[in-house]
Parts: sequence; C-alpha cells; structure tokens
Amino acid sequence: MRSHLVSAVLVTALAASGSAAAADYTLKLGHANDPDPKNSIFHAMSLEFERLVEERSGGRIDVVIYPAMQLGGEQEQVRATQLGTQEAALVSMNNLNAFAPSLGFFSLPYMFTSVEEGRRAIDRGWEQINEWAVADAGVRVLTITDAGFRVLSNSRHPVRSLEDLQDLKIRLPQNPIMISAFESWGVSPIPMAWSETFNALQQKVVDGQENPVNVLLAVKFYEVQKYVTDIDWILQTGALVVSEDFFQGLPEELQAAVVEAGKETMAWERAYVEKVISSDVARLEELGIEFAGRPADFETWVERARATWADQYAFLGKGDAAAGKAIVETIQGLTGE
Repeated sequence: MRSHLVSAVLVTALAASGSAAAADYTLKLGHANDPDPKNSIFHAMSLEFERLVEERSGGRIDVVIYPAMQLGGEQEQVRATQLGTQEAALVSMNNLNAFAPSLGFFSLPYMFTSVEEGRRAIDRGWEQINEWAVADAGVRVLTITDAGFRVLSNSRHPVRSLEDLQDLKIRLPQNPIMISAFESWGVSPIPMAWSETFNALQQKVVDGQENPVNVLLAVKFYEVQKYVTDIDWILQTGALVVSEDFFQGLPEELQAAVVEAGKETMAWERAYVEKVISSDVARLEELGIEFAGRPADFETWVERARATWADQYAFLGKGDAAAGKAIVETIQGLTGE
C-alpha cells in the first residue's frame, strides 16, 4: 500500500512539474491585501483570474500570485508593471491615478452617486479608459473592480458631522484629488504610503483613514480602529493592470485569452462583492466596530467636496484644465440610464 501511495505522489508531482514547464509565459500578479480570500476581495478575484487565464490559454500562461505587499506597496507595484519587471498588479484606482492622471475622475469626490452609475460609465467607456491608461502609464486595464463606497474610520470617536472630523488626524493616499477634498472639509490630512498605514494607526501617529468596508477586514484595521462613518465619498474601484510591453509581446491568441479572462473576472467580482459587503459589516460589528451611519450634514460634505473638482481638471488633463474638464464631462455622459 505504501509503495502505491508513494508512486501516486510522484506521479502527481511530476504532472505538476510538467504543467509548469509547459507554460510559455509567467505572469506575476501582485496585490497588497490579505492572502485569505474570505477577508480579501482582491485575493479572491486574483485566484479567479489565475484560473481563467490558465484555462483560456491552455496552460501556456502560468499566473503566480504575490499577495500581502510581497512585491511592494501599490504604487511601487504599478511602477514595476510600467517598467515590465512585474507583469501585472491589482491596485486601488487612486494609486493608479498617480501614473494615469486621465483616470483621476474615479477619485473625484461624489463623482458617482450609486454603484450602478459607476458600472455604466466603466462598461460604456471601456475602450476610452484603456486608451488613457496605455497612453498615460503604459499599462493595460484588464478588470475594474468595485467594492462599494469608501467610508471613514477612526479610533477616537464617532464622526456624525463635519465638526466631529476637525480634531482627527486622517491618513490619505498620496493623491492630490483626495487630499483636496479633505481640505475642503477643514482638515489637513496626512499623506502616507499604504505600507506604512497600519503601523501609523497602531502607534496613533494618525487617528483614522478612509477605505471601503472590506479593507477593514482585508488588512485587519479592526484591530486599530473603532468607529466607521458612511461618508460614501468615492466609489471604491480597483484595477487589474498588465504591462503593455508584456501584453504586446504575447501572441494574438494569448492576448485574446488574457483580455477574455479579465472581462470574466470583472463579471465574477461584481456578483461576488454584492454577496460579501453586507456580511463584512456583520463580521466587523462582531469584532467591535461601531457604525455611525451617514453624517447628519451629509449634503454639506457633498457640496464642499464637489466644489474642488475644478481645481483638479489640470491634473486630469496633464496640465490642460480644459482637457481635464472634457474627461469628466465624457464620463458623466456615460452614467445615465
């Protein structure tokens, strides 16, 4: 019996080795979140993308996933993907904006008032979005995720109004659009790399941060945060991007396989995320997070933040404010029923 078992193990190992050797291309896919798919939408969809690419390519592309910042923070990974030292990255859209300013509209506060609006703009503007991404950053967008709206968390007290926000030190990504919105609310946010954020919250260097609910689980922010407010200011989008140089180096049939896998992953993620957001809230409440709901003066938050849009047009247009405004108007024209 033992010899049969050993033989079976050897056959399995040899088959796996042969499968890996048969791959013509390796696609390293990195992300910054927890490697447990129960906690991380990014990791769950990375696994789905891996399955689909390898299936659609007939095993000619081997996808290798590097979670939990093994390849660096999100902006570091976008840069590596630009340079071609990393084939693909799954990052929050605000961190892609630093390299693809034309996509900065995703980070404009209250750009979309519902998930449905955002999805319509993405689906209808897909080719244009990719033209901007390739031209600006040298990366191709394969999937755009959404995970509900970004909320505010902190460790000190519930935020039920703008007044409650004033004494808090809030960490933000190094993103000028997002920083401007918080400044419109009367506070001076602290720009900080994602890789430094947990320690800063733990050591009370900052009191709070903003992200979608799932991130509180994905990076265990529930250990260092207590209160959540539904400021719902940005539809949380992420992008799975691939190096354009790597993509163009693939044969046409493998390019088609990668694109198809990306689109199928996006459809899968949309169905998946709708199931998990409500359960994430329940899990966080069990872990001690208190949800305060929307601020009583929510419309004031919206009004002040939207007033900053004009200041960001030059950034979106890479120095040309008129071009930036045209980008926003193009996207707004895609959101209607």
